Amino acid sequence: MTDFSELRDLVKDLGSVPARVAPNVRKAVEVTARHVKDDWRKAADRTGLGGYAADIDYDLKFEDGAIGAEIGPTPGDSGSFGLVEDAKGNVRSAPQHAGRDAARKNEADFIRGLAKALEDTLKEGL
Repeated sequence: MTDFSELRDLVKDLGSVPARVAPNVRKAVEVTARHVKDDWRKAADRTGLGGYAADIDYDLKFEDGAIGAEIGPTPGDSGSFGLVEDAKGNVRSAPQHAGRDAARKNEADFIRGLAKALEDTLKEGL
């Protein structure tokens, strides 16, 4: 199990950062979302479900001053492939965990991206 405590602490700290850092944080979130999407697609492509990999995408979210991304199968497109991620696990529906694994693979890079976002903002001058 991955320990996300450092990431949670960083997110809390970002809550008090001036709005000028937002564009740089947005870049870090978008780059990581794209990497997670690409890694998830690669893993999903091995499932044998034709549309699953192509159905993985991301949307950036900007709500109440927060910057985030939703990554996963696109609801309503070629069916809901989300069920294969955490399927019960039998011969026909073994859990894939492609999304979880992609997120974990990119966690350290995301933290580096956020640190760079803060560093770049400080260089620009608050």
